[in-house]
Amino acid sequence: MISIFHNTIGLAMNKLKFIILAGSSVFSLTACESRLPDVTTLAVTDITQSTAVSGGNIEDEGDAPVVSRGIIWGISEPFLISYSGMNSEGTGPGIFESVMTGLEENTTYMTRAFASNKYGTAYGRVMKFTTLEKIPAKVSLATLTTEWPTEITASSVKLNGNITYDGGSNVTERGFYLSTSSIPESDGAKLVAGSGTGFFSFSLTGLSVNTTYYFRAYAKNSVGISSGSVIYFSTNMTAAVSKVFNNSFTYGSLTDIDGNVYKTIKIGNQEWMAEDLKVTRLNDATDISLTTDNVTWGTLTTPAYCWYNNNIAYKQNFGAIYNWFAVETGKLCPSGWHVPSDNEWTILTDYLGGTNVAGGKLKETGLFHWNTPNTGATNSSGFTAIPTGARKYPEGNFYGVGVHDSWWSSTEYNYLKPYYRSVFSMNETVFRGFGTLKGAGIAIRCIKD
Repeated sequence: MISIFHNTIGLAMNKLKFIILAGSSVFSLTACESRLPDVTTLAVTDITQSTAVSGGNIEDEGDAPVVSRGIIWGISEPFLISYSGMNSEGTGPGIFESVMTGLEENTTYMTRAFASNKYGTAYGRVMKFTTLEKIPAKVSLATLTTEWPTEITASSVKLNGNITYDGGSNVTERGFYLSTSSIPESDGAKLVAGSGTGFFSFSLTGLSVNTTYYFRAYAKNSVGISSGSVIYFSTNMTAAVSKVFNNSFTYGSLTDIDGNVYKTIKIGNQEWMAEDLKVTRLNDATDISLTTDNVTWGTLTTPAYCWYNNNIAYKQNFGAIYNWFAVETGKLCPSGWHVPSDNEWTILTDYLGGTNVAGGKLKETGLFHWNTPNTGATNSSGFTAIPTGARKYPEGNFYGVGVHDSWWSSTEYNYLKPYYRSVFSMNETVFRGFGTLKGAGIAIRCIKD
C-alpha cells in the first residue's frame, strides 16, 4: 500500500514537499510551481499638469523570461484589462522609467508597473499621485503699434494701428488720440475704432490745411490702456500751388532727358538746381522703375522712384522721390550735372553760415507748401527748398510732406547707408544724416560738374 502526503511547512513560497509511504519505505520529493515575475513600482516623480514619470524594477523574471513590461494608470486601480493609459517598455529584467502623458490637470491617478512572462502577469504596488493645477495666465496690457497714416490729403487722413496681443484679456476698446501737439493723449481728440485685435483704421475729414498732426493708437483691456508710439503727418495745400522763388535773383535753366525744365541758381562757386529732380529715366535713356507697392519698394536693390503718396499731382512742384540705388548709377542727373557728394553739401552749408542757420536760407518762404512755423525761412540763397517728404524703407510708407525736405548725397557712410541732408519746418538748421538705408526714398538736387 502506498500513501502520499504533502507539506509546505518550513518551505519557500511556491514549493511543495511530497512524502510517499510505500510499505516500510518513506520517500521525500520537493517540486516548484511556475512562478511569475517579481516587480516593484517606482515612485512617481516630475509631476506636471499633464505628465508624470514612474516605472518599475523587475528583480526576478520568475520561471520564464519577461516578454512584456511597462506601466498602466487610471483614476481607479488599473489592470491590463482596465486602465486609462499604458506604456510598454520592452522586455527582460531590470529598472525602467516611463513618462505618462495626456493627463488631466489637478486630477488624482493610480499607477503601477507590470511584467508578464508565459505564466501570466504580475503587478507592482499601486502608487497614487495628483497632477498640478493650471497656472492662470498673467494678464497684462495689450501690445500694439501705431502704423503710418495713409490717404493723406489737404483736409483728410486714414489713421492706422495694429494690436498684436490682447494681454490675456479682451480688448474692449481701441482707437487713436489725435492732436496738433506732440502728446496727443493729453490734449487731443479720442477717436474710437471698435474693439478686438488686429489691424484697425479710422478715416478722418475736416482737418486744417497745412497743419502738422500727431497721433498714436491705443487699446483698452481689463488691465488698462496701452498706447503705440507717436507718429506725425501733415496736411498740405494742393501740390499744384506754384513754388515761390526769390525774385531778387536771375535764375538759369536746365532741361533733363524727359524734357522737364528746372531753374538753376549760383551759390558761391557752385551752381545748383533750384528745384527737386523729377526725371523718370537715367541720362542714357534707361527707364527708372516707378514703384507704387509698399512691399515691392521694401525689397528693391535696384533704381526706383515714386511720387509722394503715389500721386502724380506732386510732380510739378515737389518733384520725385528716389532710392539711393538710382543715385548709385551715376546717371540720374542731366549730362554735365551730378548728385552732390557729402563734401559738396558741406561747402554749400559753410558758405551760407554753417548748419545752424543755413536751413532758413535754403527754404522757400511762406506757408504755401511748408507747414507752420517754417522757422527762419528767407530763401536768401535762391535754393527754394520745398518739403517733399520721404518714403520709409522697408515699410514703404510716405511721411513728412509739408514738414521736411531731404536730399541724397553720392557719398556712402557705409555699405548700407549714404550721407544725406535735411531741412525742417520747425527750425533753420541743416541736418547732416547717415542713418537712412539705401532703400529709402528722398529727393534729389543736382549740382553742376
